Amino acid sequence: MRVTRRSARTAAVATGAVAALLLPAAGAFAADGPDQGPGTGATSDRSVLWRNVDLADGSLAKVYQDGPGRFSAEIYAGGSLIDTLTSTDGRPAHGRNNGLHVVLRPDGTVSSWTEHAPAPEPAPAPKPKPKPTPTPEPTPAPEQASARVTLPDGNTARFYKSATWPRVEISRPNGRAVASLDLRHPTAGHHGWTYRLVDAGGHHYKLAAVDTPKQGAGSSVYDFWGRLVEKYVARKV
Repeated sequence: MRVTRRSARTAAVATGAVAALLLPAAGAFAADGPDQGPGTGATSDRSVLWRNVDLADGSLAKVYQDGPGRFSAEIYAGGSLIDTLTSTDGRPAHGRNNGLHVVLRPDGTVSSWTEHAPAPEPAPAPKPKPKPTPTPEPTPAPEQASARVTLPDGNTARFYKSATWPRVEISRPNGRAVASLDLRHPTAGHHGWTYRLVDAGGHHYKLAAVDTPKQGAGSSVYDFWGRLVEKYVARKV
């Protein structure tokens, strides 16, 4: 922005009224002053502080009336004069500095605006980190029976060895469960037969399948390897 200095200017503002002091004009302003006509003597310039205007960027414009239909404005930023605008011959004066635009109109009014720099592009939102896929727990292999036998009643017994929790699963030929025997539930019955898990000591266990007396009262005993270790057939009378 071009900064123009006045050759000389003195302004005074009285409280409640505006007073102006007639000052001798410098040689540069002699042409700006009104023509005094012949015989009037020296040329003079009258400048009166008309108003202060706050501009769009917070700077200040001091508007002076230099004469009929003549206004000028001094632009201050941070207490320093940065430009002077003069409106003459009914034409507005325009100034620009660091993105600030100021227009002084022939009637002494002032408008201003700032150039808005384009907003910076927003930073891209960080992509969410994918959640780690949990490692599936390995599916335990189905427990394998140590032995499988067909009992005298046609049902099937499967033996599962364990030093602390041995058990026997009994099912029908079609696979439907009949009974589950362990140390807490060692006995079960089905259609006249009784199944019993026997603790033989020393972590050795046996399964006894006993028929009812009405059906002969026979019995068969198996170890956990599925071997028939005892068999009793009731004597018929």
